[in-house]
Amino acid sequence: MKTNDRQLTELMKEVDSGAAQLPDFQRGWVWDDGRIRALILSVIHNFPVGAAMFLEYGNESIHFKHKPIEGSPANPDKEPDELILDGQ
Repeated sequence: MKTNDRQLTELMKEVDSGAAQLPDFQRGWVWDDGRIRALILSVIHNFPVGAAMFLEYGNESIHFKHKPIEGSPANPDKEPDELILDGQ
């Protein structure tokens, strides 16, 4: 396990390109608009918002299928570099 401090803008680019996707067992979007607004405000104000967990994709011990994040323009057939394990 390692920490990887990356910019949110970089993560969003990876989501758009399909380099970062979700495992197929991940449930759909469940947050309401109020919670989304609160998260965006926290990010804007540089408040801590928690950690995200990622799993490198592409080694033979990983048997999860993948899917793009809802709303992403990523091609569903593109194999990701990593999976986001803690939700959308």
